[in-house]
Amino acid sequence: MGDKWSFDAEYVQSCNCDYGCPCNFNGYPTKGHCEALLAYRITKGSVGGTKLDGVKFALGLWWPKAIHEGGGSARIYIDPSASAQQKKTVEELCSAKHGGGVFEIFPKTFSKVFPTKSAKIEWSFKGYDSRFAVDGLGEVKSSHILNPVTNDPFEGQVLLPGGIGFKKAEVTSVDWWLKDAEAMWNMSHRKANGHVTTVTFNEKGPA
Repeated sequence: MGDKWSFDAEYVQSCNCDYGCPCNFNGYPTKGHCEALLAYRITKGSVGGTKLDGVKFALGLWWPKAIHEGGGSARIYIDPSASAQQKKTVEELCSAKHGGGVFEIFPKTFSKVFPTKSAKIEWSFKGYDSRFAVDGLGEVKSSHILNPVTNDPFEGQVLLPGGIGFKKAEVTSVDWWLKDAEAMWNMSHRKANGHVTTVTFNEKGPA
């Protein structure tokens, strides 16, 4: 683990599991494997002495089974507004150099990490109704889960005191896709699990 650091960020996550995601509760993924597209917009903070205010980056993730069983692949997508040093720092963060919960644990489950891609990231953070898009590569549209009988919006949260990615987040319904030919990813899901939250991260994980 490196030196002390911290940042505050808006966070939007999608995956291919049912609402809530059993992986959050030491269960196995709904469909036997895991694929996800998630993103951060850092509002304030620094890592390794590099200021990251305003940096937006996304992660494409895939595992053939449960995450802890390994064999996964990953790619970082970073908005071109980030400087070369900020890009390097994000790459270091996502490769476990600086510690920090999911940033330290997930890389241990990867067997393949594809080179970082520069891509414009559109960002709209509005709680349950948040959205981001990685230009030409993928998109996550988050919304309320709807009651199957009345069609009324449902609001719920996940509380994870020992969580590695967040401690508390809204549970949402997401329509999302990610198509990356080099990674051989062709992901597309409707009404799948999503989470939105604001998070403070440091070298020990989410605060």
